[in-house]
Amino acid sequence: MPRKIRSPETSPPRRPSRLVEELAEELRSGREFGQPIVDEDRFKTGAIRVVVLWDRWEDVDPEDRSAAIVEAYRLVEGEEFASRIALVNGLTIPEAMASGMLPVMIFAAVREKDPVSLESCNRAMIEEGASTLLDPGNPELRFSTEEEAMACVRRLSARLPGSEQCWFIINDHNNKTICNMNLLN
Repeated sequence: MPRKIRSPETSPPRRPSRLVEELAEELRSGREFGQPIVDEDRFKTGAIRVVVLWDRWEDVDPEDRSAAIVEAYRLVEGEEFASRIALVNGLTIPEAMASGMLPVMIFAAVREKDPVSLESCNRAMIEEGASTLLDPGNPELRFSTEEEAMACVRRLSARLPGSEQCWFIINDHNNKTICNMNLLN
């Protein structure tokens, strides 16, 4: 198998400066929901793995995504922290879905008699971080765990009073469907 050795001097990736600044601002903000979703694993060795799920990566090359992520961490956390990032990946929500990283989905099933509209549910889902890359009219709201999805359903229900019965969670890994009545009790 060929061995490829690269160093930062060979051809440094471009860092989309607007995305670096936006990601740095998100890292500083500490928001609890929405995009980007930043997933850090810190290992006993001091190494750090960072995955940033963000639909804004759609038109950015993978190595440019990685360079932007490390640069944003450098701006926010400093050089020492950024130098410990051993693995870094930037994916769109559909890319993460395809790789099996986001098996839990929330969807709204709105009936005529419900006090909320499908449009208001879709807007709330987008505010929570749903992707519209696959279908702009059908947001995909995905999570890695059922617990994260249940917390999101509670936020959605609080944001849209009367929507409690509209929210459902499906786990692709075990084909389990959860009705919101069971979540909030």
